[in-house]
Amino acid sequence: MKILSTLLAVFLACPAVMAQSGRGTLYVRPNSSEPPTRVSPGQFYNPATLTLKIDKRPPIPWPHKESVKIDDLDVNERHLVVLTSDGKNVQSFWFRFSDYKTTDLCIGFDGYQGVQLHEKNSPLCKCH
Repeated sequence: MKILSTLLAVFLACPAVMAQSGRGTLYVRPNSSEPPTRVSPGQFYNPATLTLKIDKRPPIPWPHKESVKIDDLDVNERHLVVLTSDGKNVQSFWFRFSDYKTTDLCIGFDGYQGVQLHEKNSPLCKCH
């Protein structure tokens, strides 16, 4: 019985296991409203028209002042992220919460490094 309770405690304490059920959250880190001064090939975008779309949800304008919280994402599904600007696809990719230790992630974007997806508790994520 002691082994069973120990295994249960380890199972419940493991974030990757806990991430297999429930809902996840994506925090969108604001970027500058000024046009980029440096861009990588294929990464030029207009901050005034930059939008983010997750799966089949409606696109949202990329924030410039405060983080935006996108919640109620199924942690068992893979999610498609699409960035568009001036009606053109800038970047798109798939992600799964199971690739991370937490169900709270943050996303940032600039034309030089492209999309950065991190765990919200990472020093690289500056979302509020």
